[in-house]
Amino acid sequence: DSAATAAALVDGWFRTGDLADVDDDGYLSIVGRAGDVIRTGGEGVSPAEVELVLAEHPAVADVAVVGIPDVTWGEVVCAVVVPNGDEPSLDGLRAHCEGRLASFKHPRRLAIVEEIPRTSPTNQVQRRLLVEMLS
Repeated sequence: DSAATAAALVDGWFRTGDLADVDDDGYLSIVGRAGDVIRTGGEGVSPAEVELVLAEHPAVADVAVVGIPDVTWGEVVCAVVVPNGDEPSLDGLRAHCEGRLASFKHPRRLAIVEEIPRTSPTNQVQRRLLVEMLS
């Protein structure tokens, strides 16, 4: 797409849309994509940050976080969960997030699925597909 390529070229730099972090040893890690950031109530939420917290919950075998369109908030944070035995509740997941994430990052919706759709061979979450499924 030539229009998208032109938009990504800024002052001679190609902006990929990747979000990165540099650790204490100076190593660069890709942590997500700018297009994946959820905009809710004027705040930005990194799906990867929320996923890391929710993955620690004992009832969660696998998790993906996406933004679902919402009239009031713009988008709401939705946790898509593969349960580890018993299904977790939305209230239980939100309680698990207390003290770990700012309240605007807590999931407002929960979807229970048998499997998170991922690409092959990179195993990346197919977020657009999840948004289509849940919208």
